[in-house]
Amino acid sequence: MSNLSNTGRLSDDQISEYYREGFIVARGLVPSATVDLVVEQEKKIPTNPDGSWTPKIFEHGNPTLDAALHRLLIEPSVVTAVEQIMEAPARVYYGMAAIVPAKGGKGLAWHQDNQYDFILGRALNVFIALCDITLDKAILWVAPRTHLLGVQASEYVGGHHQTPEPANGMPLPTLKKGDAAIFDRNTLHHSKRNETSENRYAYAAQYQEDKARSAKSGVADPDKMLASDLRRMWAPILGL
Repeated sequence: MSNLSNTGRLSDDQISEYYREGFIVARGLVPSATVDLVVEQEKKIPTNPDGSWTPKIFEHGNPTLDAALHRLLIEPSVVTAVEQIMEAPARVYYGMAAIVPAKGGKGLAWHQDNQYDFILGRALNVFIALCDITLDKAILWVAPRTHLLGVQASEYVGGHHQTPEPANGMPLPTLKKGDAAIFDRNTLHHSKRNETSENRYAYAAQYQEDKARSAKSGVADPDKMLASDLRRMWAPILGL
């Protein structure tokens, strides 16, 4: 769980750790100024009145919608880290602003991203802290090396997959604003409750390598744009 190098690139040790453990923590991956821009957009999203986790999802069919909210999908430091791990151009698989409301807001149960759509090829999730996230603020939990086990059986309850709690589940250390956890789609993960008086703001940016395919269809989804192409599309919108 080491810091980025001075160039902003992942080190060889970090990449080895990712493949060995199924996750890494990349400190300071996203500049603070960029985080502030995204938080400004997330604060406009009303949280669910029942205290449940509140998402706002990137729409592949309308990619210019809410570009300011989803700009982390094309953040150079994020895409660089992802493409280092994948050793291939990255396609944007999924993007989600994720808010866990204050005073008892609930996160998600233990699950694997590949339980939703099994991607054949390299694919991963970049969970970006948009505020300081502590143990009592719905920190992300992971189960090391569960990426080696393949897709596990799960129950589908209320629109979400759920698996039994793994024996080796562990909370990440406090994530500071701009830190990121990068983990494999087969790594079991979840978050508990936000017991603090402030909303927990985060963003989940998911990517697949250029040639990855869906196990359901057997083909590469043409709607999943290359991160580089999405950046060109958004450049005039975001003033890049």
